[in-house]
Amino acid sequence: MVFSIDMRRIKRQSYQIIRQDGLSDICAGLMLGIMAIFFFEFRYSVTLIVGCAMQTIVLPICRKKFTYPRVGYVKFPGRADKKSLIVWDIAVPLIVVGLIICAGIWVRPLLPLCLGAFLAGLSLAGARITGYVLDYILVGVLLASGLIGLLLIQLGYAPGLATAYQFWGLSSILIPVGLVQLIRFLRKYPEPIKEAKNDNV
Repeated sequence: MVFSIDMRRIKRQSYQIIRQDGLSDICAGLMLGIMAIFFFEFRYSVTLIVGCAMQTIVLPICRKKFTYPRVGYVKFPGRADKKSLIVWDIAVPLIVVGLIICAGIWVRPLLPLCLGAFLAGLSLAGARITGYVLDYILVGVLLASGLIGLLLIQLGYAPGLATAYQFWGLSSILIPVGLVQLIRFLRKYPEPIKEAKNDNV
């Protein structure tokens, strides 16, 4: 008898289990909350780098400590070398954000909408991989945040200030949602018991 293994389905289920830890939402909320400082005061450009570090450095460390020991570490095929990770996970996000900011300089009233659409696109790409319902809901929230940012501009707020409030608003949603998921995840997947070594035996 020949058994066929649907690797795509298995891979999606693995991604979905890991995604349910809520850490990506928490780190995304921290990232946006920190980046909002830049839009509030453009002198603090370093906050863009610190914000990106929430996803590129803090998230992997937290997953290694809290998630993988509970569900079993699974290494998916993809980028593995450090040079590729630096380019795609650090340089590219900063470049894209920089391009959007430059576009916002020329079309300032559309800055919140551009950023909302960009973040929604990233979330949609992740949702297609995991199939996680919450990610699809998040796409709508991110798009709505762009429209709210436009509304704030219509009410007289500067584009940068409207974008800062947009990011802080998203942060205030993502972090609590992520914390609820994390608590549920930790209860559902307790840390495995480590065998105690008795050196006297």
